[in-house]
Amino acid sequence: FLNAIRPGISFSANKISFRPHSANEMSLTLYGKRFEVFDSINCTFDIIWQKYNLSNQFQMPECYREKIDDKKQIVVWDITESEIELCKDLSLSKNSLFIISQRKSIVHRKGYLAIRQILKNLNIDSKLHQYDQNGAPYLTDGRYISISHTKDKAAVVIALRPVGIDLEHYQNKIIKVAPRFIHENEISDPKKLNDIKYITQIWTAKEALYKIFRKKGIHFKSQLLVDKFDSLVSNDGIGTIFYNGKTYKYSLHFRYFSNFCLTLATTKN
Repeated sequence: FLNAIRPGISFSANKISFRPHSANEMSLTLYGKRFEVFDSINCTFDIIWQKYNLSNQFQMPECYREKIDDKKQIVVWDITESEIELCKDLSLSKNSLFIISQRKSIVHRKGYLAIRQILKNLNIDSKLHQYDQNGAPYLTDGRYISISHTKDKAAVVIALRPVGIDLEHYQNKIIKVAPRFIHENEISDPKKLNDIKYITQIWTAKEALYKIFRKKGIHFKSQLLVDKFDSLVSNDGIGTIFYNGKTYKYSLHFRYFSNFCLTLATTKN
């Protein structure tokens, strides 16, 4: 799916590496579209040698959509498509293709493409979706966006006020790392430290808080606090951020699924 013209090309296993001999001396076709590549860059793509029947029609699988109110909407995507299929009907700019080329993991590339498919379904022009210097997504039309993807799921929330979202699959390994991010006031019953679903929900809540706050250097264990809640029962909660001697409160919205969970963090009304 990639044709490099004129630059030096090297093949190694399932990778193609290419380097232009001089600036502006390279064009490439990626995902069926040809682009003149800016200046001189080095790129390496993982090539997955598979046969695709692109004549078959497929349904892009949104597995969950919720409009919390007139100001916030969540969409979750079940990533079942191939990388090529996820590119269907997407308008990918030079910058988008460059971002994809920098993601070595096919899981991360598919997550990025699934996010773009969600935005297309929400009628959000791809040109409005940008990333700041810290890698956080934003929309240039004044609305707020937060994204999350893990393994075979991707999620987007669009809002009129600051927002953060995170989703995570339930995995046993979270028990081992829980002491690194659990605040001393979050668990009174020691048995909760072995409750995978409860611990995972706290993790997604803290990630969502981190995303809405947008400050580097936040310590998850000491600076983020999730008020106690009933796992798999409570739909709403409160999150607190301690920063530079001040306390910031946010609303948390918990959502539960069979093999993963998500949390949405929003400003308090």
